[in-house]
Amino acid sequence: MENMYVQFSEGMPGVKIDNNNKTIIIDNQRDNFEEELESCLQHYLDGDLDYFSISRNYAEGFYAMLDFASKNKYDFFKGQVIGPISFGLSVKQKNQQAVIYNQDLYQAIVKALAMKAAWQVREIKKANPKTKIIIFIDEPYLVSVGSSFVSLSKEKIISDINELVQIIHQNDAWAGIHCCGNTDWSIILGTEIDILSFDAYNYLDNFLLYKKEIKNFLREEGIFAWGIIPTSDIVKKGIKKQELIDKVKQAVKKSEGLLLEEGIITPSCGTGTLDLESAKKIHVLACEVANDLSI
Repeated sequence: MENMYVQFSEGMPGVKIDNNNKTIIIDNQRDNFEEELESCLQHYLDGDLDYFSISRNYAEGFYAMLDFASKNKYDFFKGQVIGPISFGLSVKQKNQQAVIYNQDLYQAIVKALAMKAAWQVREIKKANPKTKIIIFIDEPYLVSVGSSFVSLSKEKIISDINELVQIIHQNDAWAGIHCCGNTDWSIILGTEIDILSFDAYNYLDNFLLYKKEIKNFLREEGIFAWGIIPTSDIVKKGIKKQELIDKVKQAVKKSEGLLLEEGIITPSCGTGTLDLESAKKIHVLACEVANDLSI
C-alpha cells in the first residue's frame, strides 16, 4: 500500500487496487463512479482535509516521522506527494488509457493530490508547530516528456504542478520537486517551486545547459538540491568523497558560480529500496560532502 502511486490514491474516485497483482486502476465505468467524482470535488470545494487524509496503512513511515517530530525539535520536516503528471500518466483507466487524458477525472485527481499535500502540512504542524515544512512533489515521469509517447504541452505541465505548489504555499510550507532522470529542465524551472532536486551525479552536464533558466530561478531565491550521492550499486562498490566534491566544484566553475549561492546536498534518488547499510552510507556521505563544501 506504500507504493508511490497507491499511497496517495485514497479518496480518489474509481480507485481499484489489486493487491495480488500489485496494480492500481481508475474504474470509471463502475455504477457509482459519477457519485464518487462529484463527492471528491465537493470535499475539495469544502476544504475538507480529513477526507483526503492518508491512513496509517498507506503511510506507516509518515506516521513514524510524526511521532519523532512530536518528541524532538527539528528545524525542517519534509513530506512528499506523487506529482500530478506522473500519477496521470502512470495510472490507467479500465480501458487502459492513462487518466491524464480524461479531463474531468484528471482535474479531480490534481485537486485531490493538492489536498493530500495540505493535509500533510496540517498534521506536521500538529506534531511540531515550529518546524519549517517542505513538501516535495515527486515527478519521475517527467523524463518521458517530449517523447513520442507523451504529448503534453509545457503550459499544461507547469499549470498542473503549480496547482499543487500554490496549495502548499497557501498552507505556509515550501514546495520542492524531484525528477530522478533527465528532462526538459526549463519546464520545472518555470514553475513556482522553491526547491529543485535533481540527479546531479548522472545528469549534471545536461542540467547545466539551462543557464538562463537556472539564473532566473536563483534570482527568485530558488534553491537547488544537488543529488550528487549516487543511490545505485556503485555505492556498495565504493565511491570516494573527493570525487563527488570535485564534480560539484567543476560544475560551479562551468556555470560561473551560479549554483552554489544556496544549495542542499542529497542522494540522487530515494533510498527506500536499498538495504539499510547502503542507505545509511549514502546519507552519511551526503552530510560529509555538504560539510566539506560548506553548504
